[in-house]
Amino acid sequence: MSLFAAALAMALPGAASAQQPLPVNAGAAWAHAHSGIVIPATLGGLARMRATSFADPELDISQNFGSSDGNQQLTVYIFRNTNGTVPIWFAQAQRAISLREDLKNPGLAIGPAAFTPPGQATASGLKAVFAPAGVEGIRSTGVALFAVGDWYVKMRATSATQSPGELSASMEDALSEIRLPQTGAAVAAEPIADCAAKLAFTGNAADSALPVKTLTAGVQTPAPRITASRWCIDGIVGGNRAVYRPEGTADRYLLAIGDNGKAVAVQPHAAGYYSANFIVAAQIVALVAQDRLPTPQRALDLVEKKRAAGTTVTWPPR
Repeated sequence: MSLFAAALAMALPGAASAQQPLPVNAGAAWAHAHSGIVIPATLGGLARMRATSFADPELDISQNFGSSDGNQQLTVYIFRNTNGTVPIWFAQAQRAISLREDLKNPGLAIGPAAFTPPGQATASGLKAVFAPAGVEGIRSTGVALFAVGDWYVKMRATSATQSPGELSASMEDALSEIRLPQTGAAVAAEPIADCAAKLAFTGNAADSALPVKTLTAGVQTPAPRITASRWCIDGIVGGNRAVYRPEGTADRYLLAIGDNGKAVAVQPHAAGYYSANFIVAAQIVALVAQDRLPTPQRALDLVEKKRAAGTTVTWPPR
């Protein structure tokens, strides 16, 4: 199997995850090799129960903590910051909770709000807490997310006994126990809002008819990261697949897939076509170039049908 075929096979929405145990020493703190983030063996008074790697080497990991009676559970995730922003990946994490069938469409008790992560001087993180109704053993459940340099940190917490307010406070207490390295100035975060107008698509996108030489040259270096001071959400494709774009633009978007950094970045290329790059933890898969702005469903079809033109390895960074 080729490199890009393997990447697509493992990263497709709904594909089986290549997760495996993350080596940790019992009773000892664990240090993330790339960021310097240190997670203690006990967090918020809860013992570490499990540690998992979703993408080696430590590009996407989680550590689960829990009480002996199962009433309190907490999970810390660290995944690579390859695209998007805190508001985007927080929105994806929030929607993942809303979509869980076992939580029965939980209502928000504490709506999305900014908070200041420990050691930072800016309210660069976002947090929300839900109060599931009629769900046995769950009184509150919440999520918080912020960035530390080139990494996103996400916390999920669930309690059978704590009120939403109590859970919110205990999450911040637990976060304060994680040792975070000093990084550059953080960017203030605010919950993402709907775009004022939806993207307009003219005709049906097709594979670009530009000369193969032109397209081949274009995929050797991945298109630059889509950046913006403010993003908005254009719409939901289905499940936890949503389209985000820089405010004020109509020729580019990021299709987020799930809540751990996988996305398709679509934007115009100077050579006269539209590039669609499928971004995963350690590589970027350049999908077949398009002759016009493809719809999100078209972009997703390119991924699902493994319509790849090449792959660029992005880890380790060069």
